[in-house]
Amino acid sequence: MPIRNTAGMYVALLGMLMVGGSAAYGASAADKCEAAKNKIAGKYAFCRAKAEAKAIKTATLPDFTKCDPKFSQKWMAAETAAGGMCPTQGDEPALQSCVAAHTTAVAAALMSGGTCGSGGLPETGQQQCDQGAGTLGACPGSPSGQDGAELAGAPRSYTDNGDGTVTDNVTGLMWEKLSLDGSIHDVNNAYTWAAAVATKITALNGANFAGHTDWRLPNRLELETLVDAGRNAPTIDPVFNTLGPPGCTVVTCSFTQTNGYWTSTSYKADPTHAWFVYFFTGEVDDSPKTNVTYARAVRGGL
Repeated sequence: MPIRNTAGMYVALLGMLMVGGSAAYGASAADKCEAAKNKIAGKYAFCRAKAEAKAIKTATLPDFTKCDPKFSQKWMAAETAAGGMCPTQGDEPALQSCVAAHTTAVAAALMSGGTCGSGGLPETGQQQCDQGAGTLGACPGSPSGQDGAELAGAPRSYTDNGDGTVTDNVTGLMWEKLSLDGSIHDVNNAYTWAAAVATKITALNGANFAGHTDWRLPNRLELETLVDAGRNAPTIDPVFNTLGPPGCTVVTCSFTQTNGYWTSTSYKADPTHAWFVYFFTGEVDDSPKTNVTYARAVRGGL
């Protein structure tokens, strides 16, 4: 019997695999697109981090004008090159928002010593405890079961982006500030539920407000994250209520009505109603969609 050369067979088989390797194991168009998008996202994050660093050294606002257009162009180019084979399509606004929120959160954490936003829930803002006589005061310490002592959640942290928006560094959501200048951002503008989208949101996206076209009404849970249980009238962080003189814009001032703000969430028990958040006390309730109340736009999120 002839002797079987197993070593030779192994070498021959390995050679066959290597010859056909690029075809059998080469990256598909989908793989290449996914890889390209990862690389683009990384470069975008680096560009934004450099802009944040320069702003710190020059005591100016970060300038992302060299970052944002390149991200959009390269992202669309990667999708075009893949010929429709990318695992995801048309996700540029969402991913840009995600990366931007992370870099903003990192910058805010380095500035304040806080925690970097992880997309979790923020603390309620309450730091006092029930004294047993209808009053709030110092907490006895944890564990007491009371919110003010436990301080569950991530510490609240906001960044005013200097362009009429505020980023929540915990949730990653970017919020519209409200002005007193008669513009679409004016704090006194009130809408029916449908008009809040048809008029306000459409106008913001049409104007490419703050460089974005994916503004929307917040859902109920998103809007509730702005309620600060440690404050009253309005129950919201001062970054959203710095006030200012008549005529001031969203860049120079910030207002919040001590009243109801629409959410995008319909009321299940009666779909002619929608949920709203009442920023005088922080309550959440439903209202007929034909009623007129206030609106604040949001975008992004982690």
